[in-house]
Amino acid sequence: MRGAVLTYVLNSQDLADVRFAVSPVAEMVLSLRALRDPGRFPLQLGWVRTVQPQVAALDWSVLRWLVNDTMGSPDFLTPRPTSPLTQLSDELNLIATVNPETFERQLVAVNGELPGELTVDKVVEALSEYWDAVMAPYWSRMRTLLSADISYRGHVVTQQGTGAMLNGLGPAITYADGLLKVDRVAEQSRTEHVDGRGLVLQPTLFGPHAVIPFDPGAEPLLGYPPRSQANLWSVVEPPSRHDLAQLIGTPRAHILALLTYPRTTTDLAGELKVTPSAVSQHLQLLRRTGLVEPQRTGKQVLYRPTELAALLTGTAVD
Repeated sequence: MRGAVLTYVLNSQDLADVRFAVSPVAEMVLSLRALRDPGRFPLQLGWVRTVQPQVAALDWSVLRWLVNDTMGSPDFLTPRPTSPLTQLSDELNLIATVNPETFERQLVAVNGELPGELTVDKVVEALSEYWDAVMAPYWSRMRTLLSADISYRGHVVTQQGTGAMLNGLGPAITYADGLLKVDRVAEQSRTEHVDGRGLVLQPTLFGPHAVIPFDPGAEPLLGYPPRSQANLWSVVEPPSRHDLAQLIGTPRAHILALLTYPRTTTDLAGELKVTPSAVSQHLQLLRRTGLVEPQRTGKQVLYRPTELAALLTGTAVD
């Protein structure tokens, strides 16, 4: 596999249409690689060690078929995401409606066989349980890092161009003269033309070099290793409420604690028994520091915590 190369051929329009996305379900499926062979994922050993107590209780009679010895997975388990805001529930729904022929063909291609008792419903159920047990508690932290990497790549595009951005994705990925080459990702080399289908770039913690579709001719997708993974698991516990209050102030810490769902300034003011103007001042500071974000619904402005706030408080953001 080491010498095999995937080459994506991109024309000028393809380069202009390069998009970034984050896929919760892809991170979940690819994370099976780290549990199967932890030595290949030294940067994720903190997560692997932490989830070991939950791993044994999972349904490995199903999960074992979702990644093979060479770290390949069926493409229907990693549908091409459409944006950095892709939701897990939407992706699980896509998996649940996969064509039966595609389900069987791709699982046989990856594993060489298909056990008769394996069904789409069992796969979705096993993945849902897997997510709740070993992914959901850490997803805010993971997604924050993935989203930060996308922001960085966007900055590179604006400052240096798409070519420079592509050449900075990782040592296994190179770009020159319309050819994007990805090394160490397949058993046989192949060349595929993007031809207006759109190339999606997806940061993933479980590459570790790069990730491509298993099937030749699949929709163009490239997973690459994000920056700053080395310290991802260095902070195991979020700060206590007392520490958080000392850091950002008690009123603002209280507001973050109340934002378990999007709320208006007036709603928060009533909860805190203070004036809306006082809450508004705190919200504006939280917004400027990247801890809350507004969303307009009709005439109302609702505030919700950002991924940065979720990482800071150890809570989840939907």
